[in-house]
Amino acid sequence: MTSPADWAGFAEMTGGASGALTGLLFVAVSLNASKISGHRGLRASAAQTLVLFLTPLIMSGILLTPGQPQWALGAELIAAGLITSAVLLGIGRVKHKVTATDDDQRLLAIFNRRGPNVSVMLLFVASGVILACGQPAGLYLLLPASLVALVSGVLNAWYFLLVPS
Repeated sequence: MTSPADWAGFAEMTGGASGALTGLLFVAVSLNASKISGHRGLRASAAQTLVLFLTPLIMSGILLTPGQPQWALGAELIAAGLITSAVLLGIGRVKHKVTATDDDQRLLAIFNRRGPNVSVMLLFVASGVILACGQPAGLYLLLPASLVALVSGVLNAWYFLLVPS
């Protein structure tokens, strides 16, 4: 059976990738800052992407914390998943309040994919619940959660590079 200590390499790789991709997001947003800063929906989408990149980074920090019992790791993952869910829901509400032209609506539709957000948060919470119940197999849910978060964030960052002027 696996233990949280066995996942240190995964956490280090995921945290490093998450940090680097967060930098990519800042570059992508900076290149189109004038378009993004003037558009409430795009600012919210950038915040959503930032959350998607920071969630695996937070997970890595939680997983790399030495000497904590499995129930504590599970509780921390549950809390991180629930807090992140609340933040993403708040960002989603901001995006739905945006009044925009048809072109702006089409642009925002690119970023309004709820599936990845919901999947990531449910997987983090489920991983925490399984761990808190004493089953280290819950750690395996961190892999798809991290992959979906990072791939979805990369796609969003790519779209920020291509935002029409």
